[in-house]
Formats: sequence, structure tokens, C-alpha cells
Amino acid sequence: MADTQHANTDNTASGLPSFDVLFARYEKGIFNLIYRMVGDYEDATDLTSQTFLHALRAYNRFRGESQAYTWLYRIAVNLCKNHFRKRDREARFQFQSLDAPILAHGDELERDLEDFTQSPERLMEGQELQGHIRTALMRLTPELRMVILLRDVQGMSYQEVAEITSCTVEAVKSRIFRARSQLRQILSPYLRSQESCDAGETAPDTAKGTHA
Repeated sequence: MADTQHANTDNTASGLPSFDVLFARYEKGIFNLIYRMVGDYEDATDLTSQTFLHALRAYNRFRGESQAYTWLYRIAVNLCKNHFRKRDREARFQFQSLDAPILAHGDELERDLEDFTQSPERLMEGQELQGHIRTALMRLTPELRMVILLRDVQGMSYQEVAEITSCTVEAVKSRIFRARSQLRQILSPYLRSQESCDAGETAPDTAKGTHA
């Protein structure tokens, strides 16, 4: 509590939001981002706690060189990177099926994925498609999954994504393009099957009105 009060006092005086305000505004978004990154509820909860603990310890030294929320998201991104490095170093690991749906714990995880500007990304309705999209996202590399989540789910600008991931804007745009292309490729079998179903439902009955 003393640390929180100290961080709140120092940065409120400098015109920055208090740490309590920062937590209230961004805890849910940070958790959703991390959860979609790692695909495990307990890991996401732990990493979210670590994010805000790191931020709390450093907040009285934060001088506003960047937006407070981009600074906070950068902490979360770096912790996710460390998480993946640690997982890759482990001699034993559990294989998570790419075909298994990601289970959500609570309504806060059910936010619809925003459109990715091109088909199939603009087709975002229905639980079935949402499940396919979540599965497809987990098949991207962490680097590609991170930028697509920040840009198309969190709704951040290219500049903000660049600041959070410590990349250039050009690199961010390139990664987003690759991520969208791979998502289309992964989702194409499902979309083709949907198009076939739609075509079958709307096809005219040519048998009627034919002459012998």
C-alpha cells in the first residue's frame, strides 16, 4: 500500500494519472491481450499480476516520455516474450493441440475480434467463427500474434504498436500484413465451406418450371 501511495503521489503531481487509475483503466485490456497471447488462463493471470507489479515498482520513475498506457503495454509485451523464451528452454513441455478451442473464463474474454479490413477478417459474427479465429491466432508466431492483437483487437495505431513492441512502423506494418495473410490461409478451408453452404441455400430450384 505504501508503494502504491508513493507512486500515486509522485506521478499525480507531475500530471500523470495515479497508478490506481492506470490499473482500473487497463487491467482488463492487459489481461485480454496476454490471455490471447499465451492461451492459458492461469499463465495470463500470473503475467498480468507481474505486469502491474513491475509497473508499480517503476511508476515513480516514469516521466511521461511516452503515453502511460503504451509504457504499460510494453511491460506486458516484454513479460510475454520472456514467458515464451522460458517455455522454449524447458526440456519438457505439454503440447497444446492447435485444433483445441481456447476456453474463456468470464464474459470479459468474449470481446469480438475487430475486423482486419479484408475478407475473411471482416466476417466476425458467430461463436463458431470466433472459435476458428482464436485457434488461428494461436497458430501464428508470437511476434505476428502480438502485432495483430495490438492493432486489430486492442485498436492501437501503427505508431503505438511500434512503441510497444520496440519496432519501426515499417516493421509493424510488414508483420501485420504477414499475420493477416497467414490468418486468411489458415481460415480459408472454413470460409470455403461456409461459402459452399451459403451458395447451396441461395441457389435457385432449377428443377421447377422445366419442360419435358
